[in-house]
Amino acid sequence: MIYVTVGTMFLDFPRLIRAMDAIARDSGEHIVVQTGMGTALPQHCEYFAFKPREEVLEIQRIARVVVCHAGIGCVSDALRMQRPLIVVPRLKRFNEHMNDHQLELARAVESRGWGRVIHDIVELPEACANPPRAVANYTPASAPLIAEIKAFVENIATRKSNR
Repeated sequence: MIYVTVGTMFLDFPRLIRAMDAIARDSGEHIVVQTGMGTALPQHCEYFAFKPREEVLEIQRIARVVVCHAGIGCVSDALRMQRPLIVVPRLKRFNEHMNDHQLELARAVESRGWGRVIHDIVELPEACANPPRAVANYTPASAPLIAEIKAFVENIATRKSNR
């Protein structure tokens, strides 16, 4: 199964939805698409607008590959779930976003070897058929900070219980 997410942007992302719908039609692979607030709906894929976070993470856990826009939330979720990642940035020239800031995150994904970035939508079928390897050693940048805060709180709790 391939999981596709377009995020929560109010602008549509028909370029990605149509491409994934064609892949579902041509390959017969089960594809689940999160369509968000867009009006472009696939004909050959299972789809939903929004689901609770835990349900989305469960879909990602069982996905063969995750295809997403270049949003930090979906990229980091796919990395945490250790799923192969394909990123298709929303682009201003297609009226998919207000600017091209998603290209920056896409470049970061590419330069760190976290996944494959699709710059031309015609590359998507081949990328889905032969996805990159999942990153097994991803640690969110926030992990050291969270660990330090936990240790601090535990230290305070221990001191209070020893009084």
